[in-house]
Amino acid sequence: MFKQIDVPNNELVQHPVKGTQGLRVNQTVTFANYQTQYVKRSWNKGSKRAFGFSNGQESIMLGSEKKKNEMTFALSSTNGEHSEVFMTNGLKSRNLFVNLGEKVEVNAKRYRDKDSLLNSCYAQIYLADAETPWLMQINNAAVEMYKDGVVGKIVLDKENYYTVKTVIKTKPKSISKIPMGFQFENKNGEIVGAVSLIDNGTIFLKKSDEKEKLLISNAALVLLLRDDFVD
Repeated sequence: MFKQIDVPNNELVQHPVKGTQGLRVNQTVTFANYQTQYVKRSWNKGSKRAFGFSNGQESIMLGSEKKKNEMTFALSSTNGEHSEVFMTNGLKSRNLFVNLGEKVEVNAKRYRDKDSLLNSCYAQIYLADAETPWLMQINNAAVEMYKDGVVGKIVLDKENYYTVKTVIKTKPKSISKIPMGFQFENKNGEIVGAVSLIDNGTIFLKKSDEKEKLLISNAALVLLLRDDFVD
């Protein structure tokens, strides 16, 4: 019988994903009315590229020297929406420095531990022509603990954020020993999307709110592609 993650929100629509497996040359990922314009991976030497991330109390700037693992992709919809994402892995970084910054309150207090920053997948999500990106952190170590709970966050500012939780329950009724997917909750604790890691992947989206759907779609794709960053 077909197995799928059990997401406690029946209003979300399931969209099978194509293109996450197989050849990575000219890779194209499609689901719902979305399609990647490009997916680029890099394991190069040296870079001046850096980005900021708030961990709840401090602003983290990540840069890289020597070998590192990076990925960028662009996602567009048939409605004319577009976005771009830059991903990197803290484990691949060789130049990590911390500066005090604006406090962002998020319901994921354990992510204020600096040690978790070194074993995390990071992403900047730029929606349309926005100058300020949404910042995403996934704690790889927490995911590998195989527990049902908070493993990351997506933050724009202290008033706009989401938490990312693992999903271990599947349909037909079962509980997996490892995470089978992730769900996204807004600041009010409402589930607004999810992504299943089963087979090629399935992304769960709301029927309305195109801007939020684009954000969640990008975050879901980050989670589907993050295996490239996990040794």
